[in-house]
Amino acid sequence: MEFDILIKIEKEKVHLLSYILEAEDNFLNIRKYEDGILRIIVPEDLKEDAQKLLESLKEKIGFEIYDIRKNSGSAD
Repeated sequence: MEFDILIKIEKEKVHLLSYILEAEDNFLNIRKYEDGILRIIVPEDLKEDAQKLLESLKEKIGFEIYDIRKNSGSAD
């Protein structure tokens, strides 16, 4: 099972967040940015770690965790 973490973030800040997350141990998969929302996929067993990491970065970079939901099986 995988989860989608939806991040509400300005387009200009996506690169910075992506750069930081890619430096981590490759447990997040950045998928798509559309209409102000960045979609990140994470395996169920790493969801809590991903959430903690994103929480620690959200004030510094300036974004909001918009939603966390089960992945529908789509990579879009």
